[in-house]
Amino acid sequence: MLGFVLAVTPICLTPGASFTLVTQRVATGRRRDGFLVAAGTATGLCAHATLAAAGLSAVVMRSAEAFTVVKVAGALYLVWLGISTFRSARHRPEATTGPV
Repeated sequence: MLGFVLAVTPICLTPGASFTLVTQRVATGRRRDGFLVAAGTATGLCAHATLAAAGLSAVVMRSAEAFTVVKVAGALYLVWLGISTFRSARHRPEATTGPV
């Protein structure tokens, strides 16, 4: 287990797209949104590492059907996220600016 943790830690600590998104959210003054992005990224990395340790990666690599199921489930989730984002942006009231 220690070897696995040592192998996964550098991957989890390497900045990527999620780091850019957190930085963008915090820079626009939405610290809570930045925290939620960071928490979601950490949760996803932990879930991926746990499933990989449990052997899901080996099953998916050996079974084309299982790989297709994982791809379709991921695609459906991304579509749902996109639709949710558009819906929440449409319902968010426009910010009004007063005289400066």
